[in-house]
Amino acid sequence: MTSLLLKHKANLPDFQQWFTSFSENEAQGDVMRWAKKSRNRIVHESDLELHSSCRVIWIGDWYRRSEVEATFPPRMTIGEVINAVQSSRGTPPYGVVTVKRRWVDKALPSWELLDATADSYMELNSLLRIGHAAAGVERCDIDSGDFECVTSALPNVSGRLPCMHAAQSELSGHFSVTDGCILEEESEEIEIDLARGAENVRSYGLPELPQGDAVACVSGYMEIARKVMNKEGSHVTMAVCFKGDAVVHVQGMHFGDQRIKMLTFERLANLVESLRADGVLIVGEIWVGTQTAKEKELGTVLIPARDRLDREEALAVYALTRDGRHEYLTSSVERTSEGEVICGEPIVCDTVMGNTLIPIQRKWKEMESRGI
Repeated sequence: MTSLLLKHKANLPDFQQWFTSFSENEAQGDVMRWAKKSRNRIVHESDLELHSSCRVIWIGDWYRRSEVEATFPPRMTIGEVINAVQSSRGTPPYGVVTVKRRWVDKALPSWELLDATADSYMELNSLLRIGHAAAGVERCDIDSGDFECVTSALPNVSGRLPCMHAAQSELSGHFSVTDGCILEEESEEIEIDLARGAENVRSYGLPELPQGDAVACVSGYMEIARKVMNKEGSHVTMAVCFKGDAVVHVQGMHFGDQRIKMLTFERLANLVESLRADGVLIVGEIWVGTQTAKEKELGTVLIPARDRLDREEALAVYALTRDGRHEYLTSSVERTSEGEVICGEPIVCDTVMGNTLIPIQRKWKEMESRGI
């Protein structure tokens, strides 16, 4: 692509300015330099020198997590690798195990191959957007072709395209240690009906979506969530990913038990990296319980709220940003004998940030160490 741009630079407005900026900045990163050298190597010399390994990740709970790297024959499927791990000794008697196949090129050992190619795509997509903008062209007039996500519209992607994130899931598998049950990942894309959405906003009397980053939007999302809860009597768990003040992804989250819940938020953490998101906001229903005197004395919670006899229902909206800022609001939920749902006034939760965001924090630290 860069060779083609150089060949036609005389016809491209302000070429020297925007291409030089790219060449001196983005093109000097480890991945882009690897991409250029790899292209030349594949065309003129030989193929990539690939190495295959697997990461075996054990998740006991939100805090207990360990990871080891293992070597398996390159042609073993994820299912076969899982069978091998299940039959091996040394696995803790509980928790969830994730097996991730990892392919790397010897010339770029710190990057998984799909991660590297996705990063290259994002940089080149950005370069083409800048070139089109300099020429005053809002949309490329070349036909998009057969791929739904890679189009001539040159989307302003802040991270990987959805298909790139989906491809990553094909390289991993999960199983429950306790019963050996294979845990399957499922996702579904839903086409948004704007007309129906606008009608629901009017009928529910919802305010406009709040503006700002994830933390700044907590109170606004709580206002919306309370109206939905009062109207519907329930609220799905939702994750909203931000990049600065822009919402880059919204998804519903469903989990029937703690195993699936932990894996769901691990997957959300991977999505945060894919999107290069720097803020996450969660909306959903929760159980709350009051600490016993002994728990307060020990400074811990011995019995989770979901397992307490005195548990109470609440609505929660909480957010965390990459720079460490956070906000947590809860609203009590009361159900009358007539079936009416009443949400109390929001209360600031002073406890530590929810366990569900621990995988997100861990992912941001990992990204920082890799210079992302």
